[in-house]
Amino acid sequence: MAEMYVVNLDRSVERLEMFRQRNAHLKNVHRYPGVDGRTLNRDQLVEQNIITSDLDYTAGSLGCALSHVALWKEAVHRNQPMTVAEDDAIFSHHFESHMRSLLLNVRTDWDFILWSASLPCYAWLDALPGGIGARLQFFTGEVMKHIEEFQAAETEPALIRARHLLGLQCYSISPKGARALLDWCFPIRPMLVDFTGFGVRLNNTGIDCITSGLMPSLKAYTCLPPLVITDDRAEDSVRVNT
Repeated sequence: MAEMYVVNLDRSVERLEMFRQRNAHLKNVHRYPGVDGRTLNRDQLVEQNIITSDLDYTAGSLGCALSHVALWKEAVHRNQPMTVAEDDAIFSHHFESHMRSLLLNVRTDWDFILWSASLPCYAWLDALPGGIGARLQFFTGEVMKHIEEFQAAETEPALIRARHLLGLQCYSISPKGARALLDWCFPIRPMLVDFTGFGVRLNNTGIDCITSGLMPSLKAYTCLPPLVITDDRAEDSVRVNT
């Protein structure tokens, strides 16, 4: 099973402790120090061709992007799949068993699997042969008041081919998928991402926006029902707008 890393800012000690308390059932989760957007030198990043000078990401969005990018590079370097989670992720108690089963049955050449649902948000799916798509929307509802029920729930998840996905709170990525995303994303730049067939055009305001532009070319999947949800509090998140 793919090694798992949780992205966590050095200054976000309480968030890491909360992650560990909520997800004590997970085994062998490694902490990965997130890139703190407050400390970045944008001029230097432009010189290194990591970003373009006209990129308007917030400090938090840029730090988040570079945190994910660093782990993609690790997946390529090790030539091993990797599971990445942000520190507000809340996992089903059955995540590891479902993950093992689903990975055994998915195509061996998969590139990207999203395990989480960003609430409220959409996933754009391949619904039927012939290029017929469907848009799936999640609603927050009362789920954050019933975390224990979510974690304990017995479900029968499946992996569905996806065209566009937003929210990178928890996903697995293969070395091939990581390499493709690195080639596509650099330099990180302004762009309008067209969701062909869905009538959507999205401005690139975060790493999940730019990755959405490549998803139709990848063997990308989303898990339904999701096995991970997120606590969307902003304070001290790796994505915090600072």
